[in-house]
Amino acid sequence: MEKGKKNIMYIFTYLLSWLSGIIVFVTKGQNDKRMKFHSLQAIFLGVIAVVLDLILFFIPFLGSILAFLIFVYGMYIAVKAYYGEDIKVPVIADYAAKYSDYTP
Repeated sequence: MEKGKKNIMYIFTYLLSWLSGIIVFVTKGQNDKRMKFHSLQAIFLGVIAVVLDLILFFIPFLGSILAFLIFVYGMYIAVKAYYGEDIKVPVIADYAAKYSDYTP
């Protein structure tokens, strides 16, 4: 696979958070440990955003703002991964590394 096409997958991985993370995990993550790491990290980050949004649903805008900030952070990680730099999300990255056999 060309380097440019492979790198763009990191952007897609974080774009739709847990949904695109699952798609990349199933398709590309089985053959590429780094891709698997980032797809797992995107899944975990997306699940946390959804849970926070649900928990903070009754406080106007707070859950949505936090979910949006997590999305922006995910896109920052995606851009860094696109350029070859791995960003480790605290706690989440440890689980992603454990299940992907990739150490950033």
